Amino acid sequence: MADPAAESPASLQVFRYVAGDDTVRAVIGEVEAGLPLEDLVAHATEALESETFMCFAVSQAGDFVADELCFVPQGDRCEILSIRTNGWQRHHGDHRRSLVEILNNLAAAIACGKLHILDEAELLHEADAGAELLHFAIDDSASLAAAREAVDAVLQESDIADLTRQRTVLCISEAVTNMLLHGGGSGSMTLRRLDDRLRVVVADEGPGMNFLNWIEPPTKKGQASMGYGFKIILDYLDAVGLRTGRTGTTLVLDRKTD
Repeated sequence: MADPAAESPASLQVFRYVAGDDTVRAVIGEVEAGLPLEDLVAHATEALESETFMCFAVSQAGDFVADELCFVPQGDRCEILSIRTNGWQRHHGDHRRSLVEILNNLAAAIACGKLHILDEAELLHEADAGAELLHFAIDDSASLAAAREAVDAVLQESDIADLTRQRTVLCISEAVTNMLLHGGGSGSMTLRRLDDRLRVVVADEGPGMNFLNWIEPPTKKGQASMGYGFKIILDYLDAVGLRTGRTGTTLVLDRKTD
């Protein structure tokens, strides 16, 4: 196991390659010196040409600066997902979910069009789309409950089936709870109406999503994460947008109404 005193690397990084380009750019994380850009471009090009999801597990030290790399073709661009553990092992939280499982679930969600990793410009466009119906500042369980009840009422008025409505409220609750626990303890939730869907935008100004934040025991202000909350969100909603970084995390949660 890595030295506990050593600084943990960014655990999840997402790069984007556009067909015909000769490099990649970071959407989540940073492009580091020493990253094998030629290899990434070559694999991304192969994935785009074959229109096939590709996954590479690292078998020898020095092959990549990651434990596993996934290449997900999307039209004229390829999303590259990288999780790096730096030798850390999971000691707290839900031991049933490994890093590889988490990565593969994310890659599969991107491949099937359920999860969209957003850059800054894409987030600005998606977060402002449609008409605003509700907006809540959330910093405690009481404001969370009020927001959840208000969204539930709108969902009922939209004639969404009971089970779908209940699952949607559960997903919103999971997203906002994660914001309170891991996103600095406060943030906002906005409900918007688009032509064919209701959209909930959950935003915080915390340190960004960290897929290794269950290495150490939970503190009094938080709890071990990366259980099944995010998986529930991906399973039950129609589409999810994600933007995360050092200035905060935003989730764009869509429920179709048509």
